[in-house]
Amino acid sequence: MPNKTKQVGVRLTDEEANFLSRYKAENAATPSEKLRAIIDEARQRHLGTEDYPGSLRLMQDLIDPTVRIIKNSEHEHRLHSELVTRLNDWVPECMAYLIASNGRDTNLDAKQLHEIEAAVAERVIVLMTSVLQLAVTRTAPLYNKNALADAVEPVLELARVIESVHKNRTEGGSNGRNNG
Repeated sequence: MPNKTKQVGVRLTDEEANFLSRYKAENAATPSEKLRAIIDEARQRHLGTEDYPGSLRLMQDLIDPTVRIIKNSEHEHRLHSELVTRLNDWVPECMAYLIASNGRDTNLDAKQLHEIEAAVAERVIVLMTSVLQLAVTRTAPLYNKNALADAVEPVLELARVIESVHKNRTEGGSNGRNNG
């Protein structure tokens, strides 16, 4: 038995009507089909925040149009940036984790907050390591071969400061952690 439909009257501003007429959705040509597609997209977006796979799909869907433009432009100009590719891979994954990290909870306890922080720190370190690997050589696949080489000196300076502080903490017997 097919789903019963309800007829709904909607008043739209000229701007909204123009948007709806230009809106492209798969298998949606009429205003009614487009509105159903928009509602379905909103439903998926709402449900997609409840778990990691749904959140990942949501974030990938959000970034895909831009990634496609970048990849097509790279192809057209015979260029490639591994930095952009790594960021395009990392952003949806990290955002999906963050969005899904609370599940349906609207109030997180201290243990959950610590777990989220640890997982985000792990993901950020993975990105930092991945980006710094590209700075090892000036032949890394980047649009601008000097982009990272020129920018890495302040990072190295910061790493030396961190190493010094860490060494002082270790020799002084303090673990330097904030357990708040």
